[in-house]
Amino acid sequence: MLKNYFIQRDGKTVIYVERGIRYMSEWTDFNLNFFNGPYIINKQIPGCGFTEYCLTNNNDIILASPRKILLANKENQHPGEIFYARNEFEKEDLGVDKDISIPNKQSSEPDEENEAKRIHNELCALEKMEEKLMNYISSRLIQRKPMKLIVTYDSFHHVREILEKNSIFKPFKIVVDEFQSVFVDSRFKASTEFGFMNELKQVNNDICFVSATPMMDKYLKQIDYFKNLPYYELDWGFLDPGRVIKPELKVRKIKSVCFEIKRIIEEYLKGEFAILANPVTSELVQSTEAVFYVNSVNDILKVIKTMGLTPDQVNILCSDTTINRRRIQRKLGKKFEIGSVPLRGEPHKMFTFCTRTVYLGADFYSTNARSFILSDANIDSLAVDISLDLPQILGRQRLAENPWKNHAEFYFKTLGKEKDITEDAFNSRVKSKLESTNHRISLFMKGTDTEQKAIIGNFRDSIVLRNYSNDYISINYNGGREVPVLNNLVLVAEQRAYDIQQIDYKDRFSVFNTINESDGFKMDKISRFVEYLRDTTYSIPIRLKALCETDEFSEDEKRIIAQQASENFDKYYNLLGPERCRAVGYDTTRIRKEISDMMISEEDVKVLIMEKFLVGKRYTNVFIKEELGKIYSQLKLARSPKASDIDLYLETKPVKILDQNTQKRIHGLEIIKIK
Repeated sequence: MLKNYFIQRDGKTVIYVERGIRYMSEWTDFNLNFFNGPYIINKQIPGCGFTEYCLTNNNDIILASPRKILLANKENQHPGEIFYARNEFEKEDLGVDKDISIPNKQSSEPDEENEAKRIHNELCALEKMEEKLMNYISSRLIQRKPMKLIVTYDSFHHVREILEKNSIFKPFKIVVDEFQSVFVDSRFKASTEFGFMNELKQVNNDICFVSATPMMDKYLKQIDYFKNLPYYELDWGFLDPGRVIKPELKVRKIKSVCFEIKRIIEEYLKGEFAILANPVTSELVQSTEAVFYVNSVNDILKVIKTMGLTPDQVNILCSDTTINRRRIQRKLGKKFEIGSVPLRGEPHKMFTFCTRTVYLGADFYSTNARSFILSDANIDSLAVDISLDLPQILGRQRLAENPWKNHAEFYFKTLGKEKDITEDAFNSRVKSKLESTNHRISLFMKGTDTEQKAIIGNFRDSIVLRNYSNDYISINYNGGREVPVLNNLVLVAEQRAYDIQQIDYKDRFSVFNTINESDGFKMDKISRFVEYLRDTTYSIPIRLKALCETDEFSEDEKRIIAQQASENFDKYYNLLGPERCRAVGYDTTRIRKEISDMMISEEDVKVLIMEKFLVGKRYTNVFIKEELGKIYSQLKLARSPKASDIDLYLETKPVKILDQNTQKRIHGLEIIKIK
């Protein structure tokens, strides 16, 4: 029985996943019938097949998803088995890949003639959707198969109304997939998320809020609906530790997102493909595909145009909105369009560009794609959320034979000083918006019916044009009347956006600390060591000693690490050398003196060597070493002479020279020319 796998820990119910189970559909003891009412399931691992389980089990399911691209992907994977409840004429939401710092210029008051036409078209679309939905349900009932409905958050209320009208809503279990997006997306389309949550509050069905990266406790507790819900957490590692493989993450700070993308593209176009062994067959595999996760349509289009990429090379996956479609064709040409996620076995293009619309749930079945994640914290709505977005992205590649399935490269740009906002300033702004919210709601409550109707219109305009920049007012329905209410989802989303930008991305140390504190992935060894060398809480001698004496890396890797760590470590290790650093006890004063002496006396060394060693002449190695020792001593350089030192200044070739004392031929050098 499933109960045997339950324990209580830290106020949550932990469910140990049975040993040997990799996908939820394989776990026959697991059943959604065990759970009642609204509850949260933290599935812990993206790609564990929870969504697939919901779409193939014996329950009647309404699966609500935040992304149309995910639902289209699932519909294509299960033709005829699931019903995707589309409303083709519904108003487009603001895309989650839009820079919301750019004001919306579209008024909420549409042209009356066009609005009437839109309403008519939507009613016709809903009638067609109802007809198709009821035909699907009839067919499933005849076949005695469970009903599987998939729908976006914003169309859920249409499905609910149709099912309730036909008295068949009650049997359905509701699964809210990737529910953390309710909070995240409230930055972009708060009214949609707010309306969806209000719909859920009105139903008595079992509701499963599921995510591999649920919103952290401190945010959940700020929402009355979520703070006391039963919380279940799947533990995949306790009974089967080898089942949990944390993706390896290479992390680098960058100055320009576009520059980094172009650099990677150039490598692929030149045929400079990375090579790894197929973990299934052990055969060597070239990566001929690159998937870029960057939440900026503008950056994507800029790169594609600059690099001269063609439609057959590029797959653009972003919010399917009129604005994005027009923007793509205006900047790239009519042959470019918004793409789709290839199904298993379908061909992949060399370059795939994904915005946040694909971060959740989309399945990629590439045999060789590498994942590149790029984030710019200076535009808060475009920054990758390390705790929520990053684990989701790392779970997108599904095929075990892809050597890069559990690898990714994360490039980030930290917050510029001009974007820095103190916590006091942020809290003051929130307080001001809350006061404005309460004041404006109070004015509404005091108004006459005519005045309230006008005020509601103003509120609606403010939501569309200012996107909650001045207050947290949303519009709700109470007894058939529109009334203003506090939208706490926006407040929480705003707090999370501040924490991401101002705390997680404040500097490179903050980024690495956030990554290290997360359970979903691990940094590659070189990245971790570079950041250790940059950590000023340890003294330079301690860090330099660690670099010189570690046996974790090759000499080539150590030189790379020194270059990335800082200019000083580059000098200390690569110029002076680990032996000399060790000889002076890693004393930075003595190290700097040796480097200073080296730089000052280098020209003097060359002059004296040229005087002593003539072009065309031959010298034994013993003689060369003795004479170099005299030169170093004359210039007071703390160096151990070696015959090979002469190669820094003169071009030589090895020769054998007759020793007049022993009459034996010994090793020496012939001077060819001055370098």
